[in-house]
Amino acid sequence: MVLGPANRYVHSAYQVADLDALAAGGEYLREHRYHHSWGIGRHVEGSQLFDYWRDPDGFLVEHFSDGDLFDNTLEPGWAPLTASGLAQWGPPATADFLDVKPSKESLRELRAVFSALREDNEFDARRLLDLLKVIRS
Repeated sequence: MVLGPANRYVHSAYQVADLDALAAGGEYLREHRYHHSWGIGRHVEGSQLFDYWRDPDGFLVEHFSDGDLFDNTLEPGWAPLTASGLAQWGPPATADFLDVKPSKESLRELRAVFSALREDNEFDARRLLDLLKVIRS
């Protein structure tokens, strides 16, 4: 889930055993009419290998493997959202993955952004400009 201009479902993530299982899962999803969205790559935060797909209804799913393990001795924190900060290596993030290609969902998100700009909350014009930088980077 994501908290933003509109709170919404972003994607479901499923851990697999290794890179071979990640690639085999992709082949299985392709055979079952899923659309490849982004990957294979390695995330910065968590360091896991990833591969993103959209199911026939447009929901985003992720297979991942080889992520960092944490326990309660690590302090939680925040990392800035940047397109270059999404992956250590792999192909560039796609418009499909970033949800910026024209669709009913992206239009709903755009309406939510402009509605949030009119309200008194932490989402303001500066945050909108930061999001646009991420999309363009």
